[in-house]
Amino acid sequence: MMTDLENLSEVELDVLKELGNIGTGHAATSLSKLLNKDVYLSVPRVKIGEIKNLSREFIGDIVAGVIIALQDLEEKKSGYLYIMFPEESARKIAGDLFGMDELDEEMYASTIMEVGNILSSSFCDASADFMEIILLPSPPSFAVDVPTAVIDSVVSQMAKNSNHIILFETSLSSESNIQIYLALLPETCLLDDMMKILGQL
Repeated sequence: MMTDLENLSEVELDVLKELGNIGTGHAATSLSKLLNKDVYLSVPRVKIGEIKNLSREFIGDIVAGVIIALQDLEEKKSGYLYIMFPEESARKIAGDLFGMDELDEEMYASTIMEVGNILSSSFCDASADFMEIILLPSPPSFAVDVPTAVIDSVVSQMAKNSNHIILFETSLSSESNIQIYLALLPETCLLDDMMKILGQL
């Protein structure tokens, strides 16, 4: 049964927020350990919109982005996780990890990809545990661009199966002005798994 995204109840939206909370909470813990700093997360927002309008939801600045395809054990595509690092935050994270002010571009890119990898693994593990499913992140792809440019290629893939999409948006920040935004774009199969947990409440 396909989920009717346009008519989700408040309870269903709350469950989705809770799912986002659990995933990002674990990602925040991983980031905190990595940086050895306190990390705070915003309350996740859940937005439902038409795929064609999705690009309006993203910040317009250039960011260092890591996009990860998610799949289940049968290698069916489950969606995408997009982790956005505003340029200043990305440089700060990479510098903090190496104790250096300047890193060459290759080292910088591989560091941010690795941070994205750690965050996505934490997010997937926690979310999958909550739903009692398996979610496997693919190797990350790195891009420095405005988010809409990165999202466009993903969205064109997803538009084959769905007109609407659900976007989980949350941000992580630390006392040293580091900010990270996470957005989960689930395919229909993952969305249906999310909704199945409603029956267990």
